[in-house]
Amino acid sequence: MAAADATGGQIVGSYNLLQAELQCPHCDERAACEVEFRLGLLDLRTYRLGEPLRWAGGRRDKPLRCPDRGDATGAGYTVCPVCERDFWVRLDVVGDRIVTAVPDPDRSGYLT
Repeated sequence: MAAADATGGQIVGSYNLLQAELQCPHCDERAACEVEFRLGLLDLRTYRLGEPLRWAGGRRDKPLRCPDRGDATGAGYTVCPVCERDFWVRLDVVGDRIVTAVPDPDRSGYLT
């Protein structure tokens, strides 16, 4: 059953995807990863590093519109395609563009 938002509408879990080559913090291999994240308009759009992020919409606990100067920091989640272990990814958005995606050593994965 979906939760209701403040207006009584349904909140549906959604996210965007980032295609990025990342170094796995577990097996140390570098591989193409698909990172799920929740920033901007959550419409299952696939991004690559350097692409502009669409801000219309979003969740209540994340920016609903473009923040000042288009800068934001968020978290993503992925599973290494080599060792199949999960890890969190720190995402930096500067000037409305996703500029960095790096493993976050301070957060443990769900499955790890």
